[in-house]
Amino acid sequence: MAEELVTKTREAIDGLVEEETGRKLGELTVVTEVLEVAPGVVKVRFTPLSAYSPTAVDLGRRIRDAAARVDGVKKSTVECDGHMQDELVNRLVNGP
Repeated sequence: MAEELVTKTREAIDGLVEEETGRKLGELTVVTEVLEVAPGVVKVRFTPLSAYSPTAVDLGRRIRDAAARVDGVKKSTVECDGHMQDELVNRLVNGP
């Protein structure tokens, strides 16, 4: 079941369009990892296209929301890796 949930989550995220390029995330190397860390809890790691990306928070929120809409996902968290302000991006995306 875990593998199926990860696959469905990745498919949902891969269909999102990255605003700076207009390309789907599945075509880019933005999403680096999707894991089920507990039953129904997924963690998604992504790297923005630029270390200074002004859209990193918005993209992280869109990734979080797409994952949360997947049937079987109870909670989703997103971790930004590769932005100059990773900690701030992660706080703004996932809350305090």
